[in-house]
Amino acid sequence: MAVKVCLDAGHYGKYNRSPAVSSYYESDMTWKLHNYLKKELESFGIVVVTTRTNQNTDRALYERGAASKGCNLFISVHSNAVGNGVNENVDYPVAYVLLNGSSTDIGLKLAKVVEAVMGTAQSGRTATRQGTNGEYYGVLRGANAVGTPGIILEHSFHTNTRATKWLSIDSNLQKLAKAEAECIASYYGVKKKGENTFTEIMGNAVATMEQMTAYIKAKNPDVAQSVIDMIPLYLSEGKAEGVRGDIAFAQSCLETGNFGFFGSAVTLDQNNFCGMGVTSNGMRGNSFDTPQLGIRAQVQHLKAYASTVDLKNECVDPRFKYVTRGCAEYVEWLGQKENPDGRGWAAGAGYGAKIITILNTMIGIKNETTEPEEVWYRVRKTWTDAATQKGAFHSLENAKRCADENEGYSVFDESGKVIYSNDTFTPYLVRVSIEDLNIRRGPGTDYDKTGKYTGKGAFTIVEEAEGKGASLWGLLKSYQKNRDGWISLDYTERV
Repeated sequence: MAVKVCLDAGHYGKYNRSPAVSSYYESDMTWKLHNYLKKELESFGIVVVTTRTNQNTDRALYERGAASKGCNLFISVHSNAVGNGVNENVDYPVAYVLLNGSSTDIGLKLAKVVEAVMGTAQSGRTATRQGTNGEYYGVLRGANAVGTPGIILEHSFHTNTRATKWLSIDSNLQKLAKAEAECIASYYGVKKKGENTFTEIMGNAVATMEQMTAYIKAKNPDVAQSVIDMIPLYLSEGKAEGVRGDIAFAQSCLETGNFGFFGSAVTLDQNNFCGMGVTSNGMRGNSFDTPQLGIRAQVQHLKAYASTVDLKNECVDPRFKYVTRGCAEYVEWLGQKENPDGRGWAAGAGYGAKIITILNTMIGIKNETTEPEEVWYRVRKTWTDAATQKGAFHSLENAKRCADENEGYSVFDESGKVIYSNDTFTPYLVRVSIEDLNIRRGPGTDYDKTGKYTGKGAFTIVEEAEGKGASLWGLLKSYQKNRDGWISLDYTERV
């Protein structure tokens, strides 16, 4: 089953113009780069889904992250900014990763790739940002809610002239896409179509704990709870040694008859789930004090076959010393009959292929996590002014209470819509310096024009609201009674 990646072009429309290069918009760059990256990933056979159908499609942040459900990775493509003007001293890529650490490894690898390709002045790095309740960034919060490792990948700073000029060249973006795709493919052990399709034992697990659990329950409905409880150990022990824990688990399913132990040379109480030490019929094999030690020994034995790199943990594999290191780097070579040198874990024909069949079935299981989506209510002055946020609440009543305690604050839902205001807005004056500023019947270009203009002068704003076509809309005092006279505040100056 193919690896699946969700790509998010960080912004829509014409957004975030560079102060260093006036022709550069972050939204243009991210749209191009995510399309190039999609093409490169697909050349590896990686399935790619995107969060936008076109550059002008606008979707809520949380929704975009949640669109990655069932994917192995979520990446939101961006360029960064520091301050309001040009800054030639800051030039580095950064990957914002999940607080739970699930995307830190791949995030750092990608940041280092961007550093190398772009030739940034400072080194690539990772960062996290904690919000009032969990992930600060909406897209990462959405990805995390559906169990997908998520990254916001910032391609240096569009406040830096050199970096911005570099990002303005399409051929450079194509180089980035190629390098990033190769990094992702390598991380998940994927090779290009036409290259050998063997499965490397070393690498990161592709199957999730949920998929592994679903597989064993489907194959053995009576499986012991102790087996379910130790599934996370395959992933943690595998990660410690750089071995794919899902491959180790698939091997255990083969060796133990899906942990039913029917016809198996080992039993559950031995904590030996891979037939280790069973060199002839009737031989009982090795035993271990705990399931963790048994799984650790299995992972170390796989590493002995697949790699020449030293063990990270103390060796608990009693047969490690008997293996010719690195003689079977692929699962398919674990069978002696298929191994080029006649070496391998087992003598039976097609041993590796049987493990691959189990693994592919496991990876093909859809993640059916049914946790309810978290709903957050945010208390801010305006939706776009995130710095004013007083808090984020699951309870609407608590959010309203917070707004009531803070003059000029409202409650917003995930999409940025005002769902409660404490009605303590303080009117203020704005100056209009153009003759033909339209007055609309509601806060947004999707509301009808009244047919009237403000003309030049000073006007009192009695209410603010988010809406299409402007960063903020203001209600004119003379239209307060029916609330049907709104102007774009982008064309005004506060007095």
